Amino acid sequence: GTISTQYFSGQGIFTALICAIYSTEVYAWLKRNNITIRLPEQVPMGVARSFEVLIPVLAIILTLHPFNMLLQETTGMILPEAIMSMLKPLVAASDSLPAVLLAVLLCQILWFAGIHGTMIVTGIMNPFWMAGVSANQAALMAGEPLPHIFLQGFWDYYLLIGGIGTTLPLVFMAMRSRSHSIQSVGKLGFIPSMFNINEPLLFGFPIIMNPLFFLPFIGVPLINAVLAWQLTQWGFLDRFIALLPWSMPSPLGAAWAANGSWSNGLMSLVCILNSYVLYRPFF
Repeated sequence: GTISTQYFSGQGIFTALICAIYSTEVYAWLKRNNITIRLPEQVPMGVARSFEVLIPVLAIILTLHPFNMLLQETTGMILPEAIMSMLKPLVAASDSLPAVLLAVLLCQILWFAGIHGTMIVTGIMNPFWMAGVSANQAALMAGEPLPHIFLQGFWDYYLLIGGIGTTLPLVFMAMRSRSHSIQSVGKLGFIPSMFNINEPLLFGFPIIMNPLFFLPFIGVPLINAVLAWQLTQWGFLDRFIALLPWSMPSPLGAAWAANGSWSNGLMSLVCILNSYVLYRPFF
């Protein structure tokens, strides 16, 4: 007698994506082939449009719903359950150290070439992260061990401190530089970097397309990722259970997104210190 809301959480995101793509393609195909209800021009546009979408809506419902019923009859699973079951190996693979390193490496290389790698990588990873956060929240409520490590909080507050490449320490170095131009870039970038926005540094130093910064820009987040992953695996750090804005200052975000974990906030500071040591010779 009720509609289950179980798959309105992160577990249903893959179904939402697949159904959205399917629905759009069905609508586009029907429109290209003029399979629609056309009313005379005298009919108000709002009314005409509602009739125009009637056939696509019926086509989508009359294909998806019977398919869902057939699936339930033959497998005992509804569509979201079946999709999550098929994607379990992929979800598991996305929550591994190689997946973290691959995502970071791809993001950093794209950024170094001047392409917004964060948008590309997070666009791929967000469905996995949302499903993982949902699973961690369910485990927390049930009093069970939290299963997932590589989530949005891990990405934002250990690997993007001050912005892509963990460049916050560079701001402090720049503000104390003997070069007036570098010092001005540091002052300009200080406030944005506190909220993980570092375009003033990326294009002001510059870091983008600058061979001098290639190694630390690529290497710093990779090293921080390995440290944070291993310490989480060993139980020194808590796993994330909340989605916070990426612009949250890292130590606060790392703590709050893990249910108020002081060890995660401290780890964020360790990542900053590590970044300072690694960036300093190149600076």
